[in-house]
Amino acid sequence: MAGRSHVLVESQAFWGRPEADSFLREAVSLAEAGDRVILYLVEEGVFAAVSDGVPELARLVELGSEVWADEHSLGHRALVATRLRPFVRVKAPWALDSAVREADGRVAMH
Repeated sequence: MAGRSHVLVESQAFWGRPEADSFLREAVSLAEAGDRVILYLVEEGVFAAVSDGVPELARLVELGSEVWADEHSLGHRALVATRLRPFVRVKAPWALDSAVREADGRVAMH
């Protein structure tokens, strides 16, 4: 039986915020349980897409989940695609809408 599909949206920077760490741990736990997770990084959350200091992102991908970064947020912060971690996929906001509509599990924003 296939797991459920969850969409988690992170809008905050990860450093110095215990609640962001908790949000990421929850995403990894869902993926470890066999569920599919899309972690959508938006606003200040896109800084994780260029950081090696967030190992949970790579772990999500190892478990078959996806990490997306909002193209508008990246552009607004002058973060170019060549600087992104190789497993991060740049997505337009409409892709988030589609993912949310298809999710049969948790949809949450932090």
